[in-house]
Amino acid sequence: MARLKRSSSVLEKGVRRLAGMRSIHDPLEFGSGLSLAEYDVRLQALQGQLASYNTMLSTLDEMAGTVKRMEQELRSYSEKMLMGVVTRYGKDSLQYVQAGGKLRKRTTRQATIVMPTAITTTPATVPSVETNGNGAKATVS
Repeated sequence: MARLKRSSSVLEKGVRRLAGMRSIHDPLEFGSGLSLAEYDVRLQALQGQLASYNTMLSTLDEMAGTVKRMEQELRSYSEKMLMGVVTRYGKDSLQYVQAGGKLRKRTTRQATIVMPTAITTTPATVPSVETNGNGAKATVS
């Protein structure tokens, strides 16, 4: 993302003020170094400095893009180098690890033994002798 270029509200206000003061009287001087000529010199100095600053930002943006592109190219080249080691020595070799590769974790497939859990039952509610099974008292005649 490009950096935002800088402007100066102080510079813009100064340029407008200089134009207004020129309309009063062109060789306007107040003594002690206060003159339109000195004001104009200072405005141009700030304008030149801002232009230089913004140019540097553009150059910096260009350099950042170049670095990013070079990183991408180097990442690709590094990967190709590692694949060259894989081709020659294999992915399970010590040389692969020395070159920066990571060994894959070997997962051994083991049969999982499922132990049946003990079946626990709650004793069924047995109707009492005194009831008929519906909760009502049995009458025997």
